[in-house]
Amino acid sequence: MVSQPGWKFGVSLLQPPERAVHPQDCPDRIVGGSADTVERIKRLLQRLRSHQPTPPLQITLDAEIPPHAGLGSGTQLSLAVTAAVGWLVSGRLPPPADQLAAISGRSERSAIGTAGFDHGGFLVDRGRSADGTRVQRFSIPDHWRFLLVRPLHTQGLSGAAEQTWFQGRREMPRELATRLGSLIESRLIPAIADGDALAFAESLETYGDAVGGFYTAAQGGTFSHPAIRQLVAGLRQQGIRGAAQSSWGPGICIPVGSASAAERLLQVLPTEIDGCRLEATVTEPLNTGAAMTRAVPPDVSTAWA
Repeated sequence: MVSQPGWKFGVSLLQPPERAVHPQDCPDRIVGGSADTVERIKRLLQRLRSHQPTPPLQITLDAEIPPHAGLGSGTQLSLAVTAAVGWLVSGRLPPPADQLAAISGRSERSAIGTAGFDHGGFLVDRGRSADGTRVQRFSIPDHWRFLLVRPLHTQGLSGAAEQTWFQGRREMPRELATRLGSLIESRLIPAIADGDALAFAESLETYGDAVGGFYTAAQGGTFSHPAIRQLVAGLRQQGIRGAAQSSWGPGICIPVGSASAAERLLQVLPTEIDGCRLEATVTEPLNTGAAMTRAVPPDVSTAWA
C-alpha cells in the first residue's frame, strides 16, 4: 500500500430544496469526481440502500485514484464510501474491512486491497486454502519510496473483457506458482526485514517478469503498454532495477531506498515515448490503514438506522 494516489472525500447529508415534496427521494449530489468515479459511486449507493435506508447524500471528492491503472482504485473507493456512509447514517463506527467488502460486493475480488484498507503495509495473499490468516502483513521501511509511472489516457484490462479472459484461461502452472511463492518467502520478505531496497527491487523485478510472462497472451508482452515496454528496456540498459507492473497495468512501480534516490530516478525518466505522455510520481509506503474523521460526534437522535 502506498500513500499516493489515494481517495480523499467528504460525505454529508444533502439538504433538499425547501419545496421538495419528498425530500428522501432527492438525488444524491456527487461533486468533484470524474465521470467514471461519479458512476461508480452512484452504483455503490444504490447497492448500499438495499442494505440500509439512507437519506440523500452529498459526496465531495478532493482526490481520486485513476481507474483501471493497476492501483486498486475500485476496491479502495468501495470500502471507503461504505465505511463513511455507514458511520454517517447509523452513528456506529465502521466494521472491519472484510465486512465492508461483503456489503459493497468486493469480497470476491481483492483480499489484498481489503486487508490493505485496514492495515496498510506489504501484503502477501496466501490464498483461500491457507491455514490461519490468509493475508500476511509486513511493514515497509518508511524511508523507502516508490516511483509510479503510467501512460496517460489508457487503461488496463477490466470489466467484461477481463472476466471473459479469466473464464477461458487455464490455471497458472504449479511450477510457476511454486517459483513465485519461493520468491516471496526467500527474497522479497527477507529484503523487507533487512531493509535492503536493492534486493527488494531486484526480487520484485524477477517476480513481475515471471507473472507478466504468464499474461503475455492477454496483454501483448510482459508489460501491457508499448510505451512502458520501451521505457523498462531503457531503464534496464542503464542498470535501473525493480520495474514491475501492478495487476493489468498499464502502470508500473519502481522501488528505491530513499527520497533522494527517487528524485534522481525521476530526473532520468522521459515525459513522452512515441507520442504517449507518461505521468511519474513519487510516493511513500503506507503502513497504516485508511483514515476517517467526523466533524461532530454522532447524534443518535438524528442518525438513520
